[in-house]
Amino acid sequence: MKQDRFLLIILIFILLLTATAVGVYLFRQGEQTYLADTTPENIVRNYVLALQKQDYQRAYSYLQKKEKTPTFTDFQETFFEQYSSLSETAIQITDTTIYDNNQATLELIVLHGGGAPFGSTWKEYTAAFLVKEGQTWKIAQFPTPYWGWNWDTQPPLYR
Repeated sequence: MKQDRFLLIILIFILLLTATAVGVYLFRQGEQTYLADTTPENIVRNYVLALQKQDYQRAYSYLQKKEKTPTFTDFQETFFEQYSSLSETAIQITDTTIYDNNQATLELIVLHGGGAPFGSTWKEYTAAFLVKEGQTWKIAQFPTPYWGWNWDTQPPLYR
């Protein structure tokens, strides 16, 4: 009888712990909002957020306009084709270096999900490059899956 009571207490504890974890998860799922477009870090965050929200017009506005910049239609089609990989990926900014107040390198960790409950995940250490056009920071190069494979991939700092 005491053993049954002990097992019941353990079961109740596990259920309470699970309910608490689910509650915290649901509570923390608030809507993310855009930040002011004033720093390279905010531009990168807003670009990724716009892609996650499928706000392609806003995401496209963050790109530097140059020879190999895709048209808006090509840009949008790129993310229609690979949206599932975007939903399984996250970005972490680890460092920012600004050169001559008009070029920036952001060191990033791209966290790739496995896509399945027991799928493997991995980290990719990479960088994003931004240039300042007037008073606005624009993305010149970004890692995949947030960037098309056939877009300009040469970092602007080395041209």
